Amino acid sequence: MAGTIAGTPNRWRVAAMEGHEADEAACARLMRELGVPAVVAKLLCRRELTDPELAKKFLAPKLKHLHDPALLPGIDVAADRILRAIAAKQKIVIYGDYDVDGITASAILWHILRALDAQVVTYVPHRLEEGYGLNSQAIEMLANEHAQPLIVSVDCGITAVEPALVARGLGVDLIITDHHEFDPAALPDAAALVHPRLPGSRYPFGQLCGAGVAFKLAWHIARKHSASEQLPETLRNLMLDLLSLAALGTIADIVPLVDENRVLATFGLGQIKRTGIIGLNALIDASRLRDESIDAYHVGFVLGPRLNACGRMGHAKEAVQLLTTANAQEAGEIAKYLSRENDNRRATERQIAEEATAMVSEAGYDDDACRAIVLAKEGWHAGVVGIVASRMVERFRRPAVVLAITDGEAHGSARSIDGFSIHEAFAACSEHLTKWGGHAMAAGLRLDANHVEAFRNAMLEYVNARLTPEDLTAIVEVDLPCAMEDVSLEVFEQLRRLAPFGRGNPTPVLMLRNVRLTHAPMRMGQRGRHLSLTLGDHQRAVRAVWFGAGDQAEQLAAGMSLDVAFEPKVSTWQGRKRVELHVCDVRPAR
Repeated sequence: MAGTIAGTPNRWRVAAMEGHEADEAACARLMRELGVPAVVAKLLCRRELTDPELAKKFLAPKLKHLHDPALLPGIDVAADRILRAIAAKQKIVIYGDYDVDGITASAILWHILRALDAQVVTYVPHRLEEGYGLNSQAIEMLANEHAQPLIVSVDCGITAVEPALVARGLGVDLIITDHHEFDPAALPDAAALVHPRLPGSRYPFGQLCGAGVAFKLAWHIARKHSASEQLPETLRNLMLDLLSLAALGTIADIVPLVDENRVLATFGLGQIKRTGIIGLNALIDASRLRDESIDAYHVGFVLGPRLNACGRMGHAKEAVQLLTTANAQEAGEIAKYLSRENDNRRATERQIAEEATAMVSEAGYDDDACRAIVLAKEGWHAGVVGIVASRMVERFRRPAVVLAITDGEAHGSARSIDGFSIHEAFAACSEHLTKWGGHAMAAGLRLDANHVEAFRNAMLEYVNARLTPEDLTAIVEVDLPCAMEDVSLEVFEQLRRLAPFGRGNPTPVLMLRNVRLTHAPMRMGQRGRHLSLTLGDHQRAVRAVWFGAGDQAEQLAAGMSLDVAFEPKVSTWQGRKRVELHVCDVRPAR
């Protein structure tokens, strides 16, 4: 069904109307045994948490719900080799990635190794000059500079077959820890591979991010060093601190916030403002979050972009330094620098996004017959093309590849829509690529600039065969309808127990049917980009905010009856809490 308010051609998919309505008996049982309101019980059932014990575990995650790190493939070999290096005073190089996941994974491993008196340094490749992952030249340089160090990768390396051979030839032991996709028939020859989804793995949860894998390795190293499941107080307190870094990586890398990712995110967010990590405190202060209750939103849109910014605009080594070696003065200066770099990133991204949008319209890539976008241009900044690809997906609702061309090479990133694997698409079109890798939803690539057109044609052929024009229509996923009496502070506070929200555990979207717009909408924000609405029935009215919908003001008039899809929020003003609806879409009442 398409919304008929002008400018909102979205399909609404209301779960309860399509055969997914939660079993009444299961809901009643959850309400009775957990003491939750009906809306919360139904949402738990929507998440297939009909068993009260599983639902209780979800609503109240505990650290004991984390899986035993010893179950991770390769972790024993990796931990033993690292402990031998510590004992022998052998230099250990942590080789990370330049995104938030890689930066926090590097910091996690650095802190635990320093606590055990290891001789440890970090290395992060330059995004533009070296690209993602392990590279042979860096392996050779590190081997020469540090006299045959032990190299431990974090958040990269599982496809680095050639660099692993180079390390082997140089007599350098290489430990690879990663979480990305790989070919089981082409694994690198390393001293140890630590990855939750390796062939034959018995690990119960395969969706850890790089920081999550690094946290598990740090935990296992600490246990082996202590020769006890119970860590001494100093190491236990450090591991609690490192939870905050694991949460940053987990949320920023958009892995599913379920199972132990939910535990890491929940406890890491709870620990983040109590952290003893100097650089993280500096980042919180520079981001003006000291007085905020930091949640997944702040990680995704405030802290994460700052950590990402220097890697996108230059080199991520400053972000790694911030979270590792920086003292208080250095941390304050770096945190302010990251904020400035983030401002530069936003301006650059905005300019490229405007150019990319114009290119899509001019070339007709937004036509139904063109179900993927591949854009390339000289002069675009390669550090921000991934964000621009995300903007293209948001605007045009189709997989998007955005490439920056420099010196005859196209280097870029891709983002996808739910249900379509961009990683599999690249595999199918790999004859045109020189390097590629990533996930189903996001991937990076390099290719000869002369091959861009052939790659675009191959991508279009592949995508058009697998997506229909209907797949390109934005869908408003409504979890369930609710009544006006459900729009209460008590219910909304209970709904917050489902947080942190993200991939795999999205923010609930509820729907009010046939509510009246009691007043004319009011534009708000810069240039009137947003709308403030007042919605009600015969007994009460509530405030709603529709972000980015300022141009809908003339389509809405006082007295209209609407169906409203919204995210439930609790706002605080001058110490008082109140409910607020963040509108996803509206349509004339059915």
